[in-house]
Amino acid sequence: MVFLSPAVPAQERDEFRSQFDAIIDGLNRDSFDRFLRAIDMKDMTTRIYDRRLIEPTVKTAVNEDFPNLIQSMFTSSFPTSKKEILGTVVDFRFSGSEGRAVVRYAASGYRFAYHVYELRANAGDKLSIVDWVDYYQGGRFTDEAGDALVRMLPSKAATRNALTDRAAFGDTEIFQVGELFKAARDNKAERFFQIHDGLDDTLLNEEVVVRLNWHMVLMVRDAARIGRAARQVESLFGEDPLYSQRLVEYYISSKQFAKAIASLERLQQGLGLADGATESLKVSAAMALGNNEDATQYAQQAIDAESSLDLAWWSALRARTAAGDYAGATEAAGRLEDDFGETLSPQQLGKDPFLRVLSGQQEYLDWRASRQ
Repeated sequence: MVFLSPAVPAQERDEFRSQFDAIIDGLNRDSFDRFLRAIDMKDMTTRIYDRRLIEPTVKTAVNEDFPNLIQSMFTSSFPTSKKEILGTVVDFRFSGSEGRAVVRYAASGYRFAYHVYELRANAGDKLSIVDWVDYYQGGRFTDEAGDALVRMLPSKAATRNALTDRAAFGDTEIFQVGELFKAARDNKAERFFQIHDGLDDTLLNEEVVVRLNWHMVLMVRDAARIGRAARQVESLFGEDPLYSQRLVEYYISSKQFAKAIASLERLQQGLGLADGATESLKVSAAMALGNNEDATQYAQQAIDAESSLDLAWWSALRARTAAGDYAGATEAAGRLEDDFGETLSPQQLGKDPFLRVLSGQQEYLDWRASRQ
């Protein structure tokens, strides 16, 4: 988003930030009310229906229960997690009547979902959420919702309209894609793959088909299919930041760490910032490559970006230890104990194969003794 309007006075910007923080705080307390009240429902439905051929019966059902549709799609969009998923506002900007906020939602296992919210100031300085881009799902919410509504009752015209090269396909191909839409709608993976594998190459490379296949293979966790789908996404859309976050997960799980770093940098480009979490993930990938110099640099960038994030200091502790910078590692250990309540005794360090070596270093021993 490019801001052309004059900057908002600091007092008004702070008020908008306060309103947005309250919305995210509500989500963190399992309350969806503030979030829903902030959405311009009329504007959002217009965006969802725009340029899509959605059946009137589907529109009627949506209009009658639109808030529940939003909540259902929102809550189902995150990574699976063994702990409560919490949001952190990592960037907030406002200019004129338009704003932008980046929120990082943290799940277990160092998995994150990034949302970039498009905001607007309404009469009475009330903040509204216009739309958002979900980098974990790889799309704008109104686009994802609109496409899902098309799949609820995919008419021949609506199916053709969803394709990029609409004139290239006859009735047989349109029927196949319509059946694919239904299988995706019903989460019938076996039926979906049966249809998908019978499509010709032109249809297989249609973005809507690529996206549906990508989401389906990730859902069923079929390693062979994930590998093939990832290579296709990489080939067709690898430079698009929208696909970067899920590719990062694939690259890390398949030990393609250099590609993971490149994809993290594309994600940062899309977000318009480098935060402590993305830099920390780069640390892990660089260490896996044995590149301790880059790892320590990424760790410092994580701290510079977000010194209040414990993960940034954990990354610094591991990277500096691996690089033999035991004074720097000891500094990180001190911050983890003082600021985040961690206990990094020799016994605790001994349990971690990456940190065990630090427990016998003079820098650490002197620091430990000073805290007795």
